[in-house]
Amino acid sequence: MTTFTDRRLQFQGNMLALYHRILARTVRWQIEGQANVSKAMISKRPLLWLFWHEQLSIFVTYAVRFVGGDQFTIVTLGGDPRGDILSTFAASLGASPYGVDMQGNPMEGGRKVLRIIEAMKGGKDSFLAPDGPDGPAFEQKAGASFLARKAGAAVIPVGGFTNAGYALRRWDKYLVPLPFARLHLVFGEPIFVNRRDKDELVTEKIAAALTAVYQQART
Repeated sequence: MTTFTDRRLQFQGNMLALYHRILARTVRWQIEGQANVSKAMISKRPLLWLFWHEQLSIFVTYAVRFVGGDQFTIVTLGGDPRGDILSTFAASLGASPYGVDMQGNPMEGGRKVLRIIEAMKGGKDSFLAPDGPDGPAFEQKAGASFLARKAGAAVIPVGGFTNAGYALRRWDKYLVPLPFARLHLVFGEPIFVNRRDKDELVTEKIAAALTAVYQQART
């Protein structure tokens, strides 16, 4: 039975999706590094787009406009109202979300991650903010490196910024672009990750790349 809380969370997720559709139709773009995206695509590897959590809204706007939501399969936060909102948000845009609650049933969470990896190997993209869902900002969790190694992915580092936006007062200073804003998006050199690569090395490469594109997008 659907409760009032369920309907409220679904409404919030659907409104987020509507807002990003409006953004995708109205914002202006300054994009650097498109050749790096092409290089990653030519590799025929699964694509994993990574960015710091602050820039999630900017990337989703890009994805809606230029890629298409149905190209993505993503991890959301299971067992949490925020995850319910984001799952509805993602599904409304055509993506396939998997709510992973590693604090609940680890086996079930692991199975969902495997489904994402299988979908990526089958041609779907995924995206992730390595410092999410609760920070600290700009500090990676293990998930990005794990997903990249298991999928044998081409990681695309993404940096985004806009002066015409609102920064939420929370740990990540989450940046919400305004309609008709100019968005600056930077794609770094792809990082080609193999299953047997050392986790520490992959993590270091990702952190360095994300820092570089983040700073470049703000200039």
